Amino acid sequence: MTLIDLTKPHQPSPATDADADAPQYFERAELILALPDAKPLASLGLNPDPLQPLAAAFADVRSEEGEQAEVCLDLIPVSERRLARRRRTLLAAARRRGPSAYGERLTTVSAAGLGASLMDALTSDWNGNRSARTTNRVPRQSDVRDSVGKFTPGGAVFAVQLLLRTTARHPQAARARMNQLLAALASTSGENYFRPHRPKTRRAIARFDHRMATGQFAPRRRQWLTAPELAGFLKPPTARCSGSNVMRSGGIVPPAPATLPVYTGQPDLVPLGAVVYPDGRERIGAARIKDLLFALLLGKSGHGKTEEGLVQAIALAHNGHGTWFLDPHGEAWTRAQPYIVHPHLQDRVWEINLATPTPDQRVVSWNPLSMEGRDATHVQEVVRAVTEGIAAAQDWGDKAPRARTILARTVQALALLALQAVAAGRPDLQPTLFQIRSWLTDDRWREALLPHLPPTVQKYWTTTFPKLAENAVPTVTYAIDRLDTSDSLRAFFGSPRSGYDVRTAMDTGRIVFICPSGSEADALVSCLLIHDLHRAGLSRQDTPREDRKTFWAWGDELTALDSSSKGFLAAIAEQLRKYEVRFVGMTQMALRLSATTRQALLQNQSMLSTCAADYDEAAFVARRWNGHVTAETITELPKYHYLMSIALDGRPTKPFRVRGLPVDELFAHYYNPDRLPALRQAIDTNTRRRAVGEILDALETLDDDIRALFTARPALPAAGGPGDDQHTHLG
Repeated sequence: MTLIDLTKPHQPSPATDADADAPQYFERAELILALPDAKPLASLGLNPDPLQPLAAAFADVRSEEGEQAEVCLDLIPVSERRLARRRRTLLAAARRRGPSAYGERLTTVSAAGLGASLMDALTSDWNGNRSARTTNRVPRQSDVRDSVGKFTPGGAVFAVQLLLRTTARHPQAARARMNQLLAALASTSGENYFRPHRPKTRRAIARFDHRMATGQFAPRRRQWLTAPELAGFLKPPTARCSGSNVMRSGGIVPPAPATLPVYTGQPDLVPLGAVVYPDGRERIGAARIKDLLFALLLGKSGHGKTEEGLVQAIALAHNGHGTWFLDPHGEAWTRAQPYIVHPHLQDRVWEINLATPTPDQRVVSWNPLSMEGRDATHVQEVVRAVTEGIAAAQDWGDKAPRARTILARTVQALALLALQAVAAGRPDLQPTLFQIRSWLTDDRWREALLPHLPPTVQKYWTTTFPKLAENAVPTVTYAIDRLDTSDSLRAFFGSPRSGYDVRTAMDTGRIVFICPSGSEADALVSCLLIHDLHRAGLSRQDTPREDRKTFWAWGDELTALDSSSKGFLAAIAEQLRKYEVRFVGMTQMALRLSATTRQALLQNQSMLSTCAADYDEAAFVARRWNGHVTAETITELPKYHYLMSIALDGRPTKPFRVRGLPVDELFAHYYNPDRLPALRQAIDTNTRRRAVGEILDALETLDDDIRALFTARPALPAAGGPGDDQHTHLG
């Protein structure tokens, strides 16, 4: 007895490569008009969209399993001469048909009246349909359409060839896909309808496939269709076509300006991204530096705002401009490094990284109290900068006048001591922000240094301060206590000598990247940095306008910066244009900005850009563009695509589409990671970076070292002495 194995052989999965050699089954059909072509198909409107069933049929095609569906609609315009000849033929045929039930009235004249007419009807068969009575024919009063059908004068007419073909690895699947296409096109049925004709012989099949492949126009029979019959299939899908496989245009957006500059690396242009110009070609669009003052970049997280700002910063840096990039996450600096390692840039690069450091890591320091390169006339500037920065970060406003006064007096005293330390050749023993706490809480340390201050300054600390100290001092030292909780911030603010000076960066075209620590004291640090940027910009009053280098600043996560900067962002947008400081802000939610900052940025912006956003945010931006785009258009933007308006030749443009270009695509020719060690070494030299452990060790003994320096120096003359007058202006 022979055993028969009834188990099915193993079949490879549809997604495997084994199916590449599987047989293919085809279904073919040519759709032809079932009735004479003068009878019209249905005129399809827009609701429902006639493309909806066709899109649904294509959505069911499983291309990953080798299925395919094709619809080829070929059109050739019919000339007016051929159309006129066709009308004459139809009219002649109508005349040959004789009387019609449409438009012709037959009347019979008889003395018998209506009764005789009934008798004639009954006896007509007996006399060969001849009536003895006289029949009057009223002239035919029918419309031309009764004769020529849909080919009435006016309107375009096309000769049509409509071919369908489906492919699958199973014959039933191919047939099922064909039936879906036929069902989708059945919506055209009206007075006329399509009838499928399937080629069966090899020759007919070969001819069909040749027409599909080459576009040869050879329909099986004449079929002429008018524009209303075809319009539903020749338009783009409407909003009512809800197929998931329908590519959306993203809404109506004005075209890019024909005069938009094209970026090829020019130093006077700022790249925007890929733009489709009026000739249909995509180029890198740009804004002119002279037109771009302040900018606001909006949209969802992860949709390209930071990348857009980084592209602009790198382009400007390579063209010799000074840049300042406040990067809360540190990602922008990581991406930028391999593109700014070139020798002509590395001497200008500054990095301030406040992330959690190791003891041997080298970091930059900033001492807002430093008096290096300054004289006594600059003391009041230092007092104002530090006091306003800390007061704003603490949100004192007018609620803490005593704390504000004590802080100002403390900074004044420490700045005067720093000035003397520099004069003594010991800039490494200048007080830092941490000495503010020492001055206010360590009475013995303060009393040891007071004799070295002008008498008017001493008088405040000996007579007024003791009456205020009990309640106001903790309010002042709270900010310093917050800084003291982070080693990175202690290293940044704890060195007497500064490696960071934003005014120097402005005047010498430095490339500055700042990465905060991520600690809870970031608000204080950001406020100090933003305020220092504002102060440095205003200080350029001492430089002639023609000598001021344009300096560009970017602020990421603008909402967080705004909450900590307490109005300084608005002041930058309102005041620094004349001092050649430009600012670009990036945020997810413009509505969360303070009203003052939002109004200042929007009032003074010369570039407004948004990627996809929440509907409320999108509606806010759409209103700024006076209805040229809708909120829905903004919400449906794909990733790394923007709508943008800029100032061009002194006038704002309408919003236009921009495709974001990543750094690694636009600046691939700059990429050189092998030079990163050389860049780090250059930054060490540029900013006098020191090891974190070294800075913290020196900070631990800085109070004692400062006291030792001044103990060895003679005290200033007492009040009323010969040296009193020269210091009174410092009070």
